[in-house]
Amino acid sequence: MGLASDDTESKASAVTHEFAPKLDPHGFPLRPQPSDDPLDPLNWSTAWKLVVLLQVSFLGFLGPFSQGTVNSAFGPLSKDMHVTISEASYSTTIAIVFAGIFPLIWSPLANCYGRRPVFLGATAIGIAATAGSAVASSWGSLLVARAFVGIGTSVSMGIGATVVSDLYFMHERGTYMGIYVVFVTNGAHIAAIVGGFTAKYVDWRWCYWVPAITLGATWLINLVLLPETLYHRDPSTGMSRGYTESWWQLLSLTGTPFKRHPAWWDFTHCFLMLKYPSVVLAGLYYSIAFGVGTVLFAVTGAAAFGSIYGFDTAQVGLAIGLSTTVGSVIGELSAGHVSDQILYLSAKRHAGEPKCESRLQTTWPGSFLLPAGVIIGGLCLQYKTHWSGPVVGIGIGSFGLQIVSTSIFAYLTDCYKPQSTEISTLLNTGRLLFSFTLGFYMVPFAQVTTWGIAWSVMAIICVVLYGGIVLLMWKGPEWREHLGRPNFDRDL
Repeated sequence: MGLASDDTESKASAVTHEFAPKLDPHGFPLRPQPSDDPLDPLNWSTAWKLVVLLQVSFLGFLGPFSQGTVNSAFGPLSKDMHVTISEASYSTTIAIVFAGIFPLIWSPLANCYGRRPVFLGATAIGIAATAGSAVASSWGSLLVARAFVGIGTSVSMGIGATVVSDLYFMHERGTYMGIYVVFVTNGAHIAAIVGGFTAKYVDWRWCYWVPAITLGATWLINLVLLPETLYHRDPSTGMSRGYTESWWQLLSLTGTPFKRHPAWWDFTHCFLMLKYPSVVLAGLYYSIAFGVGTVLFAVTGAAAFGSIYGFDTAQVGLAIGLSTTVGSVIGELSAGHVSDQILYLSAKRHAGEPKCESRLQTTWPGSFLLPAGVIIGGLCLQYKTHWSGPVVGIGIGSFGLQIVSTSIFAYLTDCYKPQSTEISTLLNTGRLLFSFTLGFYMVPFAQVTTWGIAWSVMAIICVVLYGGIVLLMWKGPEWREHLGRPNFDRDL
């Protein structure tokens, strides 16, 4: 029985193309089977797909970048706004909270009205809010603006992985999902570097102007070059329903004509996905791993490197941002493409019917390297080694995080491709809601215990939660077969 995917990637598609299925480079049937429509995103050229992927990935990068560039400038921000440094951090916290919650709204809107209008509308909100943050004259107005920054910049963080599944076949999703995940993961890392130098040599308000200008330039590019990727298919055949008639329609302000307005139950679909163990166990592990493998370093780095090594804002930004960026980029070399190769081997063993859980085998190295890097970094801080010690530990942790992140994103979209919007939204909500809490207790925790103990506790939590991934490798196919497929969004 084929358990590799859902809906258009399974029986209906197989029946429709029973006599002449289109094949992947290995000679196995493509999943999903593309239609004969040239406007089907699966049929677009490799170059055009890459143009779209890079736009959406960069929007995903700009989410955490816009939210976190000011992190290095809490000192001057607190003085100008007459608040404590702890209170100044709320300007980032509030953006993160809204960025975690609001994709629950963007997700159903994107499924009903299309990806393009939601991307353009949300990003416009992000531009206005980020510029508003730069000119805010009071603490209250700044917090309001920052809340809207979270709302406007969260769209690609929440539904960006959906576009990857719109564009690419199952056998190549790992590679291209990895590109998207690298951008999202490194938004906060680059923000630390840019924010550190901006705060040191210019002014804290320019920590808002820089992302505002970047968002504005990106929006203009999206207006011209970002097409609609939402493609409706008949759930019984997998073929086009013919809603889109021209390229001009794909690049219009409204994108693909919608067939209905969202109903209240559309906003509950994300939560309905929580009945599936694959979503819950993989999503929980990813959410905690993301917080431990990147946000932990950001929220504690200034205190740790500042107090132990006397680093200024620019040096802290380099120590954290450069190590995490390099670690995650190198880590991707062992993630997406490798998971695609493992999926191919699974297809070869199962007569062209790969098991989604085969991708999870890729996570083994990351499951060890992520906690190992965190423990190394914490112990080096505790024993005040040369600053290169914790920097290397942070890089190793980021290396491991990238491996598990890409594999989990690709695995879940393979399992439930038509529900990829809900999957992407849940992963974003989980990682941000856990991550924003770290800023409240990790520094006090380290001060009461030690940096080594505090970071090691978080590493151990990651190790324990990886048990859920091991369970999915063992029982995942059986659970998915028993629970069946979700009964919504089947035409996507």
